Amino acid sequence: MDIIFPLLNWTQQYLSTQVAQSIRETVPDPKVLSDWQVSQIAQAVAYTVEEAARRERPRQRRREWMLTIVGLIAGALLSIPIGIWINSIT
Repeated sequence: MDIIFPLLNWTQQYLSTQVAQSIRETVPDPKVLSDWQVSQIAQAVAYTVEEAARRERPRQRRREWMLTIVGLIAGALLSIPIGIWINSIT
């Protein structure tokens, strides 16, 4: 977890700056939205995106484990007929 936390923090900061730039490009007038308001909106969006990604991670891990297990079983099931075939031709 020690290695992942700085990476997630950097990702959230990067996303926040990208969203802030996008908002500032869309609404260039600082009288409509101040820099502080743009920053707060960008942080809220980045936090929401990060939370959605965090909820998706366990599903992704389960999927990866299931594919690994299915691959191992399929490999084992295929190796038996291949072994029998090789023994029959030699």
